[in-house]
Amino acid sequence: MEVPRIERNTRMCAATLIDTTDALLSRYDQLDLRGLSITEIAELLRQQGAAHLSPIERIELAERLITRRRFLIGAGALALGIITGCGTQEQAAAPTAMVATTRTVVDGLGRRVEVPAVPQRVVALHDLDNAYALASLGFAPIGMGSITLGDPFERLRSLGPIPPALEQTVEVGLLYEPNLEAIASLQPDLILGTRGSHQQILDQLTAIAPTVLIDQTAGDDVLSNQRFLASLVGVEDRIDEQLARYEARIAALRERYADTLNTLEYTRIDSYGVGAEDNYLILFDLTPGTRVLTDLGARRSKTNGNVDNDPFPAISLERLADYDADVIFIGVEAGTQPEPQVLQLLSATFAGQNNQIFAVDYGVWGFRLVDALFIVLNDIEQILSSRSLNTAGDFR
Repeated sequence: MEVPRIERNTRMCAATLIDTTDALLSRYDQLDLRGLSITEIAELLRQQGAAHLSPIERIELAERLITRRRFLIGAGALALGIITGCGTQEQAAAPTAMVATTRTVVDGLGRRVEVPAVPQRVVALHDLDNAYALASLGFAPIGMGSITLGDPFERLRSLGPIPPALEQTVEVGLLYEPNLEAIASLQPDLILGTRGSHQQILDQLTAIAPTVLIDQTAGDDVLSNQRFLASLVGVEDRIDEQLARYEARIAALRERYADTLNTLEYTRIDSYGVGAEDNYLILFDLTPGTRVLTDLGARRSKTNGNVDNDPFPAISLERLADYDADVIFIGVEAGTQPEPQVLQLLSATFAGQNNQIFAVDYGVWGFRLVDALFIVLNDIEQILSSRSLNTAGDFR
């Protein structure tokens, strides 16, 4: 028996940089910027009519305003000195505003790390959780690790077209064995990694540049880590913009398919092969798959029980059918089908009898990225629009 696979189209957005002309700079010359950081100035610009610019563009504009203002102040002081000569030596120079160049953040290890206020040269060691997390928001890292040497984008293709922000990004070795010399040669001002992959080489990395590691299993939201990384480089607003579009789509689907979604109970199983240790029930709320289903109003099947304290409860192959539901989603490697033995065991379930077992990409349904929310939403919308689901199952 072959179960339906979800085919999809995806889309990406990239940041575009602006040419900040003298006319644009002059428009904001009268603003009082004293004591403000770059990010605070960028927010002020947004409030003063620059909301049409992206966060990165506003930060660039803020930096140029500060540079321009320092130049004008310096030039003015020089001219005044030429005109008045020594007659004003007794007057103290007026203090100028100092803009912080660094700030302190707490990373996934609980370390306090001093990082650039506006990082420009970022090396992202994890292809998905660092590099893609930023590139999909329009920020271009200068270097990235890869899962396969020579093809740094191998895993990223499951999310759609490669973000243009990665076009000039240099590969710096394998994700698990980054090339320290290659990293150092890029002269980064910030290095990003993950707790699981890079904690062992943290000392070597910090000798090159400030290093921030994220904990991929931590956080209280699907997007906690991506939002944290976005805040480091000033593109957090882009997550909010995408979430607004996501929430609008959620609202539209909930209204259109209310009768189905309000009564739908589901089970998610990620299958990595046959055997007690290779199949486990996925009930972790901090994944895009569960987040989207919950936002749509669907509920976990009562057969799942109360396992909130065990986000990845392992189950044996023989017990798969115990987790019946109106719909069962089986996570498999992209382009593959669940094992025949798994489908045979599920064939007598309510979902199996109603042809409501669906194979989904376990990677995408688990990637904690805002783009993954849209892909999962597309998958579920395709199911809802292609058939009428039977949600009359009685699960106790």
